[in-house]
Amino acid sequence: MTPESVTDLKSLVFVVGSLLSVAAAVRFRPSECRLVAEAALPVGLIGFLIGVISMLAAESNPSQIAPAVAIAILTLVYAGIVRLLFVDSLKQDLLEARSLLGKAAGTGGLVIMMIWAMTSVSPDGLTMFWYPQVAMVMVGIALLVFLIGRLVDAGYATGWAKKIVGLGWLGFSLGIVAALPQLSTPTALGTALAFSFLSLLYSAVAVIVGLIWIPQAMTSEKGALSLGLSAMMPIAVAVLAVLVGLTLSLQ
Repeated sequence: MTPESVTDLKSLVFVVGSLLSVAAAVRFRPSECRLVAEAALPVGLIGFLIGVISMLAAESNPSQIAPAVAIAILTLVYAGIVRLLFVDSLKQDLLEARSLLGKAAGTGGLVIMMIWAMTSVSPDGLTMFWYPQVAMVMVGIALLVFLIGRLVDAGYATGWAKKIVGLGWLGFSLGIVAALPQLSTPTALGTALAFSFLSLLYSAVAVIVGLIWIPQAMTSEKGALSLGLSAMMPIAVAVLAVLVGLTLSLQ
């Protein structure tokens, strides 16, 4: 292993820039570093998915998928390092009292970093990452979960980080199910795979925005929130498994 093999400037800039934007929401106060630690792996997942989606759309040679994915994984690696550095901050509370300006600055910075990442890796720009059907399905199911929760559980307004990640998994699974019948015609896989990966991407973005604006709603009633390896690693592994299967089917 050489330093060059584990270094990618764009991935590093995306992770650091995005997490600095998140930190801006709490005005870089050390007493609220937990927000950065909790957002680290979701930010890494966003960068990973942006790389995977753009690579699948642009790469016609299956043999080049693995090297491209290796670069995309570096965003998860860098994000994991940041989370490890701030791991002790996970004992802090996720405070609700934040200025509107801070929340807007954090969200705006994150959006700018995502736009930069998407346009820098994709020749089609932002259009590749916008799929209205995915957004409508996820918002519709989220509203249904909210309404049912309001009827049956007094704690319906908490634990939304886990619920949103669950929505991402649901969209990913639906896309994979839709893609399986298309394996014999790889050119028809695009829509189904886009639904899968964009569901995960949108859910990761929603989690970070929720942490910035409504942190108490993202945690459980006792303030617990687990967005570490136990939540993010299965997603990355599932995406990699799909990519391996796709590579084998195209050869």
